[in-house]
Amino acid sequence: MIGNPNPKYTFGINLSADYKGFDFSVVASGVAGNELVQSYRNQANPYGNYTSRILDRWRGEGSSNSTPRVTEDNRNWTNFSDLYIQSGDYLRISNVTVGYDLGRVFKKSYLKQVRLYASALNLYTFTKYDGMDPEIGYGSEGFSSGVDVGYYPRPRTFMFGANFRF
Repeated sequence: MIGNPNPKYTFGINLSADYKGFDFSVVASGVAGNELVQSYRNQANPYGNYTSRILDRWRGEGSSNSTPRVTEDNRNWTNFSDLYIQSGDYLRISNVTVGYDLGRVFKKSYLKQVRLYASALNLYTFTKYDGMDPEIGYGSEGFSSGVDVGYYPRPRTFMFGANFRF
């Protein structure tokens, strides 16, 4: 038994402010104290989707000492070990929104609010985890908690919009 997928701490923060028609909000969350296994790095699967780390494999004296050699005649690199375990700590800035209510400028009786806003989703993730996304393995498969199988990370999305209230 190596690694622990259960975080010791789960945290989040939600900040919002408004001033003279401007509004701002930030939502962030994260975990600390868990470990993740990068199962997609196990080179036992010949059809696996490897990272570029495999290019830095051991090739003899003076080369990498963190990635084992990859050859057909040596099966040591296919055995599971703590080589694939990493810290899963992260802090993700999930949402940042900035807006302004133009209804203060347009003093129309039929228009109460004209709010223009810009929003960024999944803006940045602070982590030392070198996989694609440290928030993995919490899906419907209960047995795979903390196992990174190489899914693509969440996209960073920028949105612009308007809210009209009559």
